[in-house]
Amino acid sequence: MQTRKMIFAALAGSLLVFGCNRAESPGEVQEDVADAQQDAAEQTSEAREEVATSETPGQVMENEYDLAITEAEGKHQVAMEACEAMTGTEQEACKARADEELAAAKQRAESLKPQ
Repeated sequence: MQTRKMIFAALAGSLLVFGCNRAESPGEVQEDVADAQQDAAEQTSEAREEVATSETPGQVMENEYDLAITEAEGKHQVAMEACEAMTGTEQEACKARADEELAAAKQRAESLKPQ
């Protein structure tokens, strides 16, 4: 009985691993990318509005930092959705690249953060 449970757990685990790296259909990817782009544009627009309505230099710096982070996260989400069109190691590499770009953008944004 214990062996049967272990085999089932191993099969379930392998399905999760291989299922996560399957490619979505082009239509799904296109729709997901479009949704991510729209969300990113809306959030970026709101962040830009915050910068424009800032009243003090400190607020400007803080809002510019928030804008840079918002833009980076929006680009990251779009890239991650686009990676869903790929499979296996190509998808993993695409997502890793998107994560690295996000980390680099956040690091650049740190220079805008008020001290």
